Amino acid sequence: MKKIWKFLLDNSLLLVIGAVIALVWANCGESANHLYHEILHKHFEFMNNPWFGTDIGDGSGLKRFDLHFFINDFLMAFFFMAAGKEVFEATFPGGALHNPKQAATPLIATAGGVLGPIGVYCLLAFALGPVFGYTWHGVEGTPEYANALFHGWAVPTATDIAFSAMIARIIFGGRHPAVPFLLLLAIADDAVGLVIIALFFGSGFGLNTLFGLGVTAAAMAFAYFVLNKRLHCNNWVPYFLLMLVTWLSFGYAGIHCSLGFIPIVVCMPHADRDDGVHSDDERGKTDALNKIQTAFYVPTEIILGLFGWASAGVAFTTIGFPTACVALALIVGKLIGIFAFGGVSGKLLGLPGDMSYKDLLVLASCAGIGFTVALFVAGVAFPDGDTKDAAKLGALLSLGSMFVAFALSKICGTERRA
Repeated sequence: MKKIWKFLLDNSLLLVIGAVIALVWANCGESANHLYHEILHKHFEFMNNPWFGTDIGDGSGLKRFDLHFFINDFLMAFFFMAAGKEVFEATFPGGALHNPKQAATPLIATAGGVLGPIGVYCLLAFALGPVFGYTWHGVEGTPEYANALFHGWAVPTATDIAFSAMIARIIFGGRHPAVPFLLLLAIADDAVGLVIIALFFGSGFGLNTLFGLGVTAAAMAFAYFVLNKRLHCNNWVPYFLLMLVTWLSFGYAGIHCSLGFIPIVVCMPHADRDDGVHSDDERGKTDALNKIQTAFYVPTEIILGLFGWASAGVAFTTIGFPTACVALALIVGKLIGIFAFGGVSGKLLGLPGDMSYKDLLVLASCAGIGFTVALFVAGVAFPDGDTKDAAKLGALLSLGSMFVAFALSKICGTERRA
């Protein structure tokens, strides 16, 4: 039993199990689907507030603190903390991103990972949308507005870090330079996705944003200059308390809370070199950064299972043309964009470590999985209705990119480095 549990944890399979349970649950009939969403969005009115939670939707500007928000915005911060740690450590000696020129390549590839999906989505929506009864644009308040595909151009821009990292680890192993490459790319284009949300779908920047960012900067300064450099503190607990502060400050600033732990990660005492993503060699290290990852390793994998359950409950009856637009934009657009931009950058600056262009092709297909941020953007971009649900299903069906990645890894003869 212990071996099975370890296998599930090491391969992040709890995430898949949670997603499958949600899919089955949401498609077992109308009453089951209603119960699923009722559980996810059950909230207590005394917890309604202007800053944290899911928008109530009554025009008051208040948000509800429900189970869906708790899982996606608070618990998932633990996963983003772990992902941020791996990217940070990849810049250390021995890490795949230690060379600044090579570290630039994943960031340039990110541009392709954003522009490629936008191009594919807009081409499909503009050219074929009217054929299937969908308009390209519409005026708010008109029937055409609900079917306007223009609003969804940003849905396929982000890569799902959890699923993509899981597939990359299965294909490449933990010591392959393609894994930190993908993590950096995924975090970067998720950041771009969140900026797009703030600029195009949010209420804009204001005093709350400046105050929240100021608190974040102060917490980072205290973590680095006082706890780390002056006190040489290797106890992870004080740093975790500061992570809670930055999580709150992100929410107050209007920034996605799930990224709120990352600012403190880069301020913590850390190892001298990178031993590889999720390496067993890191478990015995005494620096605060590895200590906190070890402490939250099992809880983080359980959180991924909860996240899969909380995010994948979409009814298949909502499938439509927007589903195809989003799914193809992610699966095809990401592959073309990342490989094109990353390939050109690789020629000019070099690929990290000893990565090959075949590895880059497989990695690009891993990045075609859009889930978390894609679902979130679909939720804020479209008005309630069939078009929104169909777009969400497209984000879910982009999981098909994993089969493309496995197929390409076999064709390219990808070397797995455990």
